[in-house]
Amino acid sequence: MRLLPSLFVYLGCSVAVAQAPAGNATPTPAAGAPERAVHGRVERLGDLTLLRVWGTPAERGFAHGKLLATEIARVAVGEFVARFGSKPALLDMARKSVERLIEYPEEVQAELDGLFDGLQASGVDLQMPALKRSFDRTDLAVANALDVFGLMGCSGFTLWGDQVEGGGVLTARNFDWPLTGAHLLDGTMLLVEHRGAGKAVCAVTWPGYLGAVTGINRDGAAAFLHVGTGRISMTPRPGSWPTAIAARELLAVVDVGTPKTAWQQAEQLLGNTSPPAGFMTRVVLPGAPAGEAPAVVFETDVAKCVRAATPDGLCVTTNHFTTRDDGRPASKDSLERTALIKQRLGDCLAGESKVVKPADAWQALASVQRGNQRFGTLHALVFRHEPWCFELRVGEPGEKGCVPAPSSRRQYRLTREQVFGVGEPGAK
Repeated sequence: MRLLPSLFVYLGCSVAVAQAPAGNATPTPAAGAPERAVHGRVERLGDLTLLRVWGTPAERGFAHGKLLATEIARVAVGEFVARFGSKPALLDMARKSVERLIEYPEEVQAELDGLFDGLQASGVDLQMPALKRSFDRTDLAVANALDVFGLMGCSGFTLWGDQVEGGGVLTARNFDWPLTGAHLLDGTMLLVEHRGAGKAVCAVTWPGYLGAVTGINRDGAAAFLHVGTGRISMTPRPGSWPTAIAARELLAVVDVGTPKTAWQQAEQLLGNTSPPAGFMTRVVLPGAPAGEAPAVVFETDVAKCVRAATPDGLCVTTNHFTTRDDGRPASKDSLERTALIKQRLGDCLAGESKVVKPADAWQALASVQRGNQRFGTLHALVFRHEPWCFELRVGEPGEKGCVPAPSSRRQYRLTREQVFGVGEPGAK
């Protein structure tokens, strides 16, 4: 991902970013007011943090802010200073644009309010000396809209049926992002939100960030963001959602039992977004009727959301629209990564085993990984709902910058119970 500079320039075009605000100040609780309950808990899976929250949006947000206050101050505030510390005017422009450009759904606004309330209640130091002020509620809103004005690299694929050892739908992704410091790697975590009625969403994310650039749900659906090749726009449509928020909301409501309805839900929710440089959202279901693909890519730019056709048996996604030519041409790098993934998977299918295994998926991801002082594959995931497979790798700091996630020693193989477990005590 690259930030679009000068609100923000990419290929000579200016892109303004924003999001709907709430007030910066948090009311001081009245004297003697009861302490707010914390609807969440932190679980440690080795050196990986998992935050599990439940309840209303405001309750989930409060638990997030209160329980991870120190981590938010270190990672989210640290990233803000790294991005904008030397460009305060750029940040001021983004803050002033929030009301007219980007909108969060009402429940997400409540969650952000709760998150900031939790930060305030924790008493954590939110000072940003480089910007000569404290991190506030508007900053939190801008931070959660980063995908609107940034570009992430990313590579991934989905294949299914008799191509996969053990069957099912096997999906994988590399998440590529600029590296501003070790905090982005060390702060990678899982956020699991229990929404009631058995619904739960897990996102690979960072403290203080609510969107799902890489996410799955308890029913086996998955969503992954990739930058696309939409025609560059000056601004998103007023009232647009961040794409990562739309992806998370999709995972919270998608009906995996009826694929036709699921695709309609995805297209409707992603239609609320209008990324100025274009995004592809790869949506994966745990199964689909015979003859139908369980993975669909939605190509979205500032004007429209288009459902791309999925080739039979294999969906490979890097960083270019495959069914539209009304934007920018595909880059050589994107085309090469697509071809390399297809070659690696094709070799497995033509080999002795005739199937792709999770280990093969990791080799394919490693073949297109990225890592240097300024950019790298920060995390990578191989996932299958049934038979269950959840393998996460997180990049680590190295002498040459980022050790890409597929090649990192930070490897986590988690069970279904570890990921989705039980939310609220006493809940089923």
